[in-house]
Amino acid sequence: MSYEHTSKRVGIYGWGVVAPGARDVPAFTELLQHGRSALKPSTKPELGPGLFAVGDPDFTFSDYADWIAKRHGASYVSRMLAKMSDNVQFALGATIQALDSAPALEGLIRELDDQCHVYVGSGVGDLPESYKAAASLSRATREWNHFWASPAHCTERRRFQSEGTVPAGATLPPDPAGLAVDTEARFEASGVWDAFWASRSAELRGFLDQFAAVEKLTSDSDAEEDAHLHAIRKRLREHRRLVEEVGCPPPPWTSVNPNLLWNIQNSPSAQITMLLGVHGEAWAPVGACSTFGVALRVGREAIVRGDARMAIVGTTDPRPDPALAAAFHQARVMPGTGEVNRPFTSLRGTHISGGACVWIIGDAEWCEAHGLVPIGGYVDAVTIASDAEHIITPSKTGPKRAIARAYRDAGITPDDVAVIDLHATGTPGDLNELALVEEFINPRTRITARKGQLGHGMANSGGWELTAMALDLGHGSASPSGVAASDLHPRIPHREAIVSSTAVPLVGNVGVKLMLGVGGITACVVLRAAKS
Repeated sequence: MSYEHTSKRVGIYGWGVVAPGARDVPAFTELLQHGRSALKPSTKPELGPGLFAVGDPDFTFSDYADWIAKRHGASYVSRMLAKMSDNVQFALGATIQALDSAPALEGLIRELDDQCHVYVGSGVGDLPESYKAAASLSRATREWNHFWASPAHCTERRRFQSEGTVPAGATLPPDPAGLAVDTEARFEASGVWDAFWASRSAELRGFLDQFAAVEKLTSDSDAEEDAHLHAIRKRLREHRRLVEEVGCPPPPWTSVNPNLLWNIQNSPSAQITMLLGVHGEAWAPVGACSTFGVALRVGREAIVRGDARMAIVGTTDPRPDPALAAAFHQARVMPGTGEVNRPFTSLRGTHISGGACVWIIGDAEWCEAHGLVPIGGYVDAVTIASDAEHIITPSKTGPKRAIARAYRDAGITPDDVAVIDLHATGTPGDLNELALVEEFINPRTRITARKGQLGHGMANSGGWELTAMALDLGHGSASPSGVAASDLHPRIPHREAIVSSTAVPLVGNVGVKLMLGVGGITACVVLRAAKS
């Protein structure tokens, strides 16, 4: 759907940032003004300490505890700390910052209730919580199988031990006893060996029958108001009694922390609605590295259609995860030199980061009639296109379609563009990006790229970079990117337009942001400074 020439303007009235080297927007602004990089070598042993530069967000949940406790009580804060992992906590912190952008914001949003939508997504989800659950399940399963595979708890195994009889129709896996002690091969073979025998344990089947019988227990008095709670407690007691009586380890299905459920993709959006007591549409858009653009588009469309007056949009991703860094490195898009590789320079790759970015956008006429002032200008267009060519390397066709539609919807031409911020990951793709935007800029347009300062937050980069661009448009100058002109790659075109280690005045009040997501998801955003 296109909103070309729409008369309804959408403004930015609040924002919050949790980023490497920046716990809030003032710190973020200061980092940008000095052109510093917040990336540092990881100390994680899995990453060969010192080899990979990453962006660890500056965040402490206690910064927001009083704010939350004043509205929901200290127990609510305790629950947040016990049940909610980084993705939710980062998103709540950035949202509270955004609400504090103007005194009237929180009250207006609460009054709007279901006329305020929430769209906060993640690029990769809560990977650490998923890993913890997988590790717990794997460890518990090994212990469980080992118990039920032992001759004492498996009749078939006892028969094999005493008579050498293999279960009918079965092919015996390799016996780990024949492999060297303390080797990975023996460890893996032991797991397969135990699983084989446990699956044939009549004693285990007896235990499972008893467990299922306990699951069917009800409350002693179904007429009681809390009968279902009494029944749950009764079943838990009986489960514990059964495990103690048999002497087996806790079953694997009891080993996974339910926090895995409380931190799924839509949890940040859901928790924001609970924080504010609003009932509008709330879910998690996901578009890889273009997620912020996708969230912004969905929120803007809801406002333009009249389904919402305001929307809380944004992204959140966990702290730099070793497995994700390893995947990036194996995809040949993350260097293992220990040094920061800035866009347009050596083209060796990018650096992963965690954190959050949240904006509060709204119907400009309604918001400003209620006393709000745009702090980041206006979102004149957001478009999305698919690459339809390659999972990582962007084509020109998809992004060009997104840019051309964004210009049409915003009613601008290349001559209007003061600054364009590229996705620019410090890979050979930077050359492609510079080539595809040639027809969308003018000789005065400045080109920025900030992943050398903030890193590549899988979902957050677009939001951080858009916030930086909005700040720059408001100041009338592009803040330094820290890219030294002398370090630019020899094949980089438009060298004179690239903002390097000094601030550069901007000619005009329109900025364009390009986001290129893994899988070929392109987002293009057009911002206009509020002073227009």
